[in-house]
Amino acid sequence: MDRSALADDNRSPDDPAGPGPVNSPRGGSRLAVGIIFATILIDFLGYSILIPVLPHFVRSFGADARGIGLITALYAVGLVLFLPLWGWVSDRVGRRPVLLASLLGTAGSFLLLAFAGSLTMVLIARFLGGFFGASVGTAQAAMTDLTDDSSRAQGMGVIGAASGIGLVVGTALGGLLGSIDPALPFHATAAIAGLNFLLAAFALPESKAPVTSDSGWRGFLRAIVPAPLAIFASLHGGRQRLYLFLFLQLFFAFSVIEAMFPLYAAARFEWDELHTGLFMAAIAIILGATQGLVVGRLSREWGEEAMSAFGFALTGLAFVGIGLSHSVPMLCVSAVCVALGAGVAFPAFTSLFSKVTGAHEAGAAMSRSQAMIHTGRALGAYCWGWVFESAGAGSPFLLAGGVLLAALVVYLASERVLLPQP
Repeated sequence: MDRSALADDNRSPDDPAGPGPVNSPRGGSRLAVGIIFATILIDFLGYSILIPVLPHFVRSFGADARGIGLITALYAVGLVLFLPLWGWVSDRVGRRPVLLASLLGTAGSFLLLAFAGSLTMVLIARFLGGFFGASVGTAQAAMTDLTDDSSRAQGMGVIGAASGIGLVVGTALGGLLGSIDPALPFHATAAIAGLNFLLAAFALPESKAPVTSDSGWRGFLRAIVPAPLAIFASLHGGRQRLYLFLFLQLFFAFSVIEAMFPLYAAARFEWDELHTGLFMAAIAIILGATQGLVVGRLSREWGEEAMSAFGFALTGLAFVGIGLSHSVPMLCVSAVCVALGAGVAFPAFTSLFSKVTGAHEAGAAMSRSQAMIHTGRALGAYCWGWVFESAGAGSPFLLAGGVLLAALVVYLASERVLLPQP
């Protein structure tokens, strides 16, 4: 990452351009980026460790593909309902306390899941996991505090790389531990989240000064309105509404991987938790490498606009390829293309969105985007479960590819509105 982009900033909270990263001299800013990387890394490890084992675990309670989709969706629903509020709080009291609260609550939610004795307890635990899952949106806002426009895509690529590495380790570890005991990954996740809390408590600096000008009841009431309702009520500008709609559409499609791939692999190739976890870990290595090593260079050579379009097209076609795959080689090629396309597109699109929002509302804006992402994930997970049960293992991936290609058409048709104006 360009070190000059992380230099200290002496702007005051009242500056129209937004407050700089207070208490973050040049070395401190680099330390903060490292801690944010570690926070997202461990957070995604704790989340992804569930993917290979959760379908097999909940089938002991009699859940089918529709039930598994509902469990996956409930986590996203918790995020949708509360991420805007967490973002509003982080803009006013700081990023650090929000990250600490979310990490501690995440550890508790996984302990509840580990000791769940019924499907109802599983559903409650996943909803609580979503309620406390504010780390990603707030971490994105902290990264926004610490970067400027020229290095924003690279900063988002750092977050993407951390999530990719977390997916690698988490999916592999989930497959390994789940093959021993289906509940063991949940105990491990609670321990990892607790360790992450201790790390952040002792080493995570604050990146933003508190803002008190909009801390009254009106701001609070606006913050508790779920992002989809806020959009329909026209609380945001037209450009933001379009971005947020595309976030929803993109992750509606992408949710098919986390919700249905373990079931797809078991139905079509007879893979167990271990095979699925190791395969997803290998693909996540490509995703993380793309985001960590390629995004920064491509953003300088292509620009975020072209990166987003290319990534959406490649990922959509790759989903179609997965749906049509009846051999492991074809599946491998298609899955690699998913990793390459998503690794390029999502950091670039997030960077574009950050450039059309003011620095003074970065936390709320990023939390809105995360809320729409998880709205898409919730709707997608539930829908793909029904499609899987009704039309077969490949059908959710075929439809998800069509949804992504439709998002590409909307993006290309709306470039004049979406792109930052000089």
